[in-house]
Amino acid sequence: MSAAVCAYSTQVLHAEDTKLPYWKDIQTVAVNKEYPRTAFMTYDNRNQALTGEYENSPYYKLLNGTWNFYYADAYKDLPANIEQPDANIAWKEIKVPGNWEVQGYGVAIYTNHGYEFKPRNPQPPQLPETNPVGVYQRDIEIPADWDGRDIFLRLEGAKSGVYVYVNGQEVGYSEDSKNPAEFLLNNYLKPGKNSLVIKIFRWSTGSYLECQDFWRMSGIERDVFLFSQPKTHIKDFNVVSTLDDTYKNGIFKLNV
Repeated sequence: MSAAVCAYSTQVLHAEDTKLPYWKDIQTVAVNKEYPRTAFMTYDNRNQALTGEYENSPYYKLLNGTWNFYYADAYKDLPANIEQPDANIAWKEIKVPGNWEVQGYGVAIYTNHGYEFKPRNPQPPQLPETNPVGVYQRDIEIPADWDGRDIFLRLEGAKSGVYVYVNGQEVGYSEDSKNPAEFLLNNYLKPGKNSLVIKIFRWSTGSYLECQDFWRMSGIERDVFLFSQPKTHIKDFNVVSTLDDTYKNGIFKLNV
């Protein structure tokens, strides 16, 4: 048995640097995406933090619910400039989180082995040109007391090739669909109402590493939310707990 391991990359790639779109490029698994970290929330006080509930933080805004949605069976059928706030799009609606195949868009596929997009003789990293795409849109407003803070979008899980846009500007890209993806939004936000668009390709080069015995479905599968942190904040931490040589006293190590 052999295994392939791909290094995590957050290099910023632009159109002039590559002829391939991100979802076709094996060298691109993330663009402008925050480095993976321990999951935690920022709170105003100790009592809020001890609840362990994100909803008790004034710096958390859940985006689950009904979004505008546009589905195309092939990415080439998407309307031009669909990411732009002033685009004239015949939006439908979809519940988030939830796979689009169970909400009337596209077809869910079950297979216990092999690739649903190329059952016979797959040629990695080739992907079908008839690659379905779902585009999610909703307006967001940033709370006034978040002014001067770093503001992030967090997708807990979305499959497979995920592009994020704010006010028509591309923020970043992510694969690795069963892990969270975070994006810093400060440079793209404006006062008042902002347009958030999440464009998802059903298949990406990452799909070759996500072949398991399960239903093959797409879309935003887990929570989506905004959160903010002070400009100076804890980014990540690691806790190691062990025992001393007597096995009687605990040792607590914290790396921040």
